[in-house]
Formats: sequence, structure tokens, C-alpha cells
Amino acid sequence: MELQTLAMKDATIVDDGTTERTSYPYVTGTSVIGMKYKEGVIMAADTGGSYGSTLRYKSVERIKPIGKHSLLGASGEISDFQEILRYLDELILYDNMWDDGNSLGPKEVHNYLTRVMYNRRNKFDPLWNSLVLGGVKNGQKYLGMVSMNGTHFEDNHVATGFGNHLARPILRAEWHEDLSFEEAVKLMEKCLLVLLYRDRSAINKFQVAKITEEGVTISQPYALKTYWGFSAFQNPSKGAVGSW
Repeated sequence: MELQTLAMKDATIVDDGTTERTSYPYVTGTSVIGMKYKEGVIMAADTGGSYGSTLRYKSVERIKPIGKHSLLGASGEISDFQEILRYLDELILYDNMWDDGNSLGPKEVHNYLTRVMYNRRNKFDPLWNSLVLGGVKNGQKYLGMVSMNGTHFEDNHVATGFGNHLARPILRAEWHEDLSFEEAVKLMEKCLLVLLYRDRSAINKFQVAKITEEGVTISQPYALKTYWGFSAFQNPSKGAVGSW
């Protein structure tokens, strides 16, 4: 879905003729979670797009396949994510034009994204996203992330946004490299449920994607079963110091 926020990110000519660029996001998506499992890499995110604190869009797909071997998920500004997808479309097209039997793997795409994000940061015109890039090539699983400043790393499981604080402790405790796909989905849904309860920008409409040697599969959006009868939810300010 193409949002109209891209126009808001364009350069604006102010009265003195200088150029002024948007320095904060408009429509944003929340956490993305990725982890390796036995056959490949799994990734999940909800489909919400928030205009400030208003949940404006409810069908924003934030996980996309990149080329033959990679899967990309993004949190942050949706229009900037669309711009990144345009960059990657050009990159993959250029790579395919060589027609030499080779194709870009997830490590190459991840390195490209780190350069793009760091370059835009140095121009003081950042792409306001945190990206998760996973993939499989020649039997090797790959998972990494890159921040809006170009900070990047690889790991067995990664998360952006609130997921970095709320989901990764669960993953550190329960993840292991021999997870089956069914076990990986169950663990992913446990993390998504915690985020749904604790992150005001999260919605109960999720997509789960996987990438293996056979290719990419992205699920249709679906909802998780929730329970809101916990006493902490019914009276969240009870016992809080200085609470109204």
C-alpha cells in the first residue's frame, strides 16, 4: 500500500530559498522480530501504521522479499521504508542484468543497507527506520539488523523497537538452533503477544514470514488469542508511587 507520507518527507523550499528537510517521522510501524530456526529464518511484525499516537492504517505490510535469498522487515517511517524498497529494486535489477548465474545474498544486501543508512545519516537526512534482514544462501542462514544511523550487527535473533526490550529476553531464554518451524512460530507468537499487551502502537494483526532454501513464504495477516482479565490490566496504577 502506497501511503501519501512520502510527499511529507521531500525537501521543502522555505522563504529564504534554502532547503528544509523533515527531521521526524509521520506514519510509523512498530517492532519487527527475526530469528533463525532449523531450516531457515523466521520474521514477524504487525500490520499497523501509526500517525503519531493514532492508529491510522491497519494493513501495512512491513515484511518484503528481496531478490532470491533475502527477507526484509522494517519498523519506523513507512514512506522511508518504501524508498528503501525502491533502492533495493534497483539494486536487484542491476544485479540481474549481469545474467552471470550469481545473485546477491543476504550478507551483501545487509552490507548495502548499512552503507545507505550511514550515508543518509551523514547528510543529516536519515531514513527513519530500523531494519531486519534475514536470508538463506548456499545452506548458510543469515540474520542481521541495521539502525537508522547505520549501526549494524548479526545475531541468532534480533528485534527492533520495543521488541528489543521485551521480546529479546524471552528469545535469550528459550531460543535454540534446532527449533522446528512450528516451535519457532510458537515462540514468535509468545513474543508478539507480550508486545501486543505492552506496546500501545501494536495491533492484533500479524504476519509471519519464513525464508529457506526453497524460497520465501509470507502468511496472510491473522490475530492472536488474547486475555485481558489480568489484575494488573484491570487496575494498572495500583501500588504505583505518585500515580493518580
